[in-house]
Amino acid sequence: MANTASSELPTCKCGTDRESKFSICEREYGALGILYLVWGGTSVPKKVSWKCVKCGKTFDSSTREAVCRRYIK
Repeated sequence: MANTASSELPTCKCGTDRESKFSICEREYGALGILYLVWGGTSVPKKVSWKCVKCGKTFDSSTREAVCRRYIK
């Protein structure tokens, strides 16, 4: 059976999705999250966005905690 999870993800006009090597994950943190990062901690982002490196468009974003926890830096 084929993996259909990547085909269900939003894509940009180039066909880039979250899992593509042509996407960049951008994280946004709240004020306390930034302070925690400065002190050397690991903070969960408030919002995660994906941007295509080919066309430069942001094609997907999420504020769901489960998704944000997957992209802790």
